[in-house]
Amino acid sequence: MKKLLKPMPLRDRVYESLRKELFQGTFSSGQRVTEQELAESLGVSRTPVREALNLFRKQGILEQSHGGAYMFSSPSVRQVDDIFEVRRVLEPLAAVKAIKNRTDADIQKLEELIHREQELLDEEDSSQTYIFNAEFRKTFFHLCGNERLANCIDEFTGHVLFLGILTLKKKSVRETVIAGQTGIVEGLKNADEKQMEKIILDYLNAAYEAIMAEIK
Repeated sequence: MKKLLKPMPLRDRVYESLRKELFQGTFSSGQRVTEQELAESLGVSRTPVREALNLFRKQGILEQSHGGAYMFSSPSVRQVDDIFEVRRVLEPLAAVKAIKNRTDADIQKLEELIHREQELLDEEDSSQTYIFNAEFRKTFFHLCGNERLANCIDEFTGHVLFLGILTLKKKSVRETVIAGQTGIVEGLKNADEKQMEKIILDYLNAAYEAIMAEIK
């Protein structure tokens, strides 16, 4: 018999709903929210809301303030510096390892994601672009063959989620992302480890500059 699919936990559904609102610009930096307000708005109890908010808090998107309220926050310059310092170590390593594991099907999937991002260049809503970008990163870095390494990269990417949403609203940033991703695919095809390392570092530097422009 075919196994039944398990329903998504309520906490995860609340998290996805709130993340969608983030994409759509419902929340802004400095805005305060409470468990009760969100629970009433979503029609659920406070427990799954609290669990979802804690996930955002761990990603550095929320800070818990007095009285049980939460405030949307942007990482400090120091936090971004620390995050990118780690990413500049982990991501080139994973990218080089991905060369040995890539298949034609993997390259085709990455190219399709780039194509979808290109189709959305002139759209004001950046939510779908962010989703395709996240899928590109996950697909690419999981080619490294080391799940712990890939998961570490996913975690550090999550820490700048809020700022990533803000920067991707700019067409120039989206064009930079697409150019970087196109370079990554070419690096996979060429199977040149030194070239790939340079591509990733250049890509990270461009992302760092885009985020710093939002903070300063």
